[in-house]
Amino acid sequence: MKKITFLMLHLNYGGLEKQTITLINEFAKVHKFELEIVSVYDIIGKSFYNLDESVKVKYLLKYGPNKEEIKKCLNDGKYFKFIGQILKGIKIVFLKYFLMKKEIKNLKTDYIFSTRIEFSKQIKRKDTINISQEHSYIDNEKYINQIKTSFDYIDYLIVMTDKAKQNYEKWLNTNRTDIKVIPNMIEENTKYMSTCENKKIISVGRLEDVKDFSLLISIFSKIVIKNKCNDWKLEILGNGSLKPVLKAQIDVLGLTDNIKLIDSVPSEEVYKRLSDSSIFVLTSKSESFSLVLCEAMNVGLPVVSFDIDVGPREIINNFKTGYLINGRDEEEMRAMIEMLIDNTKLRKGIGSEAKKSVQKYYSSNIINKWLEILK
Repeated sequence: MKKITFLMLHLNYGGLEKQTITLINEFAKVHKFELEIVSVYDIIGKSFYNLDESVKVKYLLKYGPNKEEIKKCLNDGKYFKFIGQILKGIKIVFLKYFLMKKEIKNLKTDYIFSTRIEFSKQIKRKDTINISQEHSYIDNEKYINQIKTSFDYIDYLIVMTDKAKQNYEKWLNTNRTDIKVIPNMIEENTKYMSTCENKKIISVGRLEDVKDFSLLISIFSKIVIKNKCNDWKLEILGNGSLKPVLKAQIDVLGLTDNIKLIDSVPSEEVYKRLSDSSIFVLTSKSESFSLVLCEAMNVGLPVVSFDIDVGPREIINNFKTGYLINGRDEEEMRAMIEMLIDNTKLRKGIGSEAKKSVQKYYSSNIINKWLEILK
């Protein structure tokens, strides 16, 4: 039985982590591979997402990054502790790099599966089949230069979309790497379905700048003020460094009864909250694919998203399964959300088409694309 080793930063909450665990669980169903995960950090003592019991997990560090501790010491004026945490942080970064490098060198495996570009760059082996899945898509000079030096020993580079493939083919210097498009997968859903009748808008993601939830809050506040629809709610699921900032923004707007920030929850609870909603909104500045967009459509939600460079435009059929907003036009997004708020029949029709359109991303269909590579 051949062995696949997955290189991961951690097994905590996150879209990349959720997608990788879903893929690993699908491999486990096939019963053709021995599966293991090498994770740099042990943050919560287990996987946040349900992991097949046959999968072996090895942690390189019994703790995670200390960014929050550094920030707290600085804010509290505890400068000696702050210096200590800075030194600890430097040690963590050092260990993160060298422990993974040593682990990769000594792995006894057939396939090495990298989930991050920094791990891909550390792979220098020719005796294994090396696969890298790029979840990021950042079209800037710094990232492109990093790409050019990171995949020299990678046999297969897996990207999410056709547009991403075109750009990676242009950016890469090596002919060794075969670039293939395999989108993220979602689990088949027959349990949860939205009626599109509840007066709730939802969004899900890390509370970081790239998701631009501040803009979503601003747009929603204008909708409430203009339409006087105080009975509509906005729910944002996720954790991140901007939570205090977003909470303060909500407080200033006087919308604490209308907008709720909900901590990250397990997949089952995400689906439940999606199905209790009537509209999903994505305000991200960049996305490689957007797993949660597909999950929202999978429960029959109409979706509204900015038409960023890759990702949403390959998932949403504009005006049929959702709405794509050009050029981050805030007024256009507000108008589309208002149109859905005002028309229950439209919400149900768009949501029904959305549900049908994402069935091609079901894990039972996507796993076959992976098995073609691993045959």
